[in-house]
Amino acid sequence: MKKFLVRTAAFLLPVLLILVLAEGYVRSIPCSYQYKDQWLETHGEKVSTLILGNSHAFFDLRPSAFADSTFNLSNVSQRLEHDVFLLKYYAKGCPNLRQVILVADNSNLFDLPMEDDEPGRVTYYQLYMHYQSPLTPFASLGSWAPYPLELSYINSFWAKITRHWHGKGISCDSLGWGIDDKVELRNPVDFEPERVRSHNFHNWTSTLRNVIALYRIASWCQCHHVSLVVLQTPVTQSYTQKADKWQLDFVNSILSCCQQHFGAIVADYSCDTRFSDSDFFDTDHLTDQGATKFSNILSSEL
Repeated sequence: MKKFLVRTAAFLLPVLLILVLAEGYVRSIPCSYQYKDQWLETHGEKVSTLILGNSHAFFDLRPSAFADSTFNLSNVSQRLEHDVFLLKYYAKGCPNLRQVILVADNSNLFDLPMEDDEPGRVTYYQLYMHYQSPLTPFASLGSWAPYPLELSYINSFWAKITRHWHGKGISCDSLGWGIDDKVELRNPVDFEPERVRSHNFHNWTSTLRNVIALYRIASWCQCHHVSLVVLQTPVTQSYTQKADKWQLDFVNSILSCCQQHFGAIVADYSCDTRFSDSDFFDTDHLTDQGATKFSNILSSEL
């Protein structure tokens, strides 16, 4: 028995060492989540406008187009509950914060919790942005809990390493704007009818959870005398046509309530005729040139 245990340990120790080294290596690779955390910790006092939201904010809103000191704190697939956390956490280091621009539309008001839908992304918020989810197993154990290991999600792990090996760097510019949707990388196939993206209703529990998160942001802004702009970004006509009408009506009613009860500014650019398909990277995200065009328009009209 003793010999068996020794041999087992001799086999497992190198495997464990490899796993520890792999985890340490992938954590050493810079990512946008880590960059945004470090930037705000260093430069938060300069920020007067924070941009929050999912990929519609990450790719479509370019801070350099705005006149004041603006930083994009959004990420791909970011849920509204993460927006709540990030606003409250980082606002403590932004004493000059005067405005929040939040994307809330058909793309995120019906989301499932990230823990259910894209658990690999939760790891980045936990490891690099101080987030602890009540839905996460062992959350009380902090960053060494079994859940927030990047190795736990091999697809995310491999995608991060591959990006690094290809020399692409982090996926945002110095002010947090997503830089991957370049016009020269645009694929016309993404605009074919069968490739049109849809964001579907899943259940009322998740939807109401998202609405509550939106209202928590609006309430926080109202209490702290911070102007809130709730934004629907431009999308293609084919994307709008694929969405259920009742969902779009529901979104508009929720945003209207946000305006009436919390004084938010509601700005709907989803059907803006100033944008054509050539401005889009796919059916609901603008190219880098389209994002510059939209950000300039938004900056002048807010």
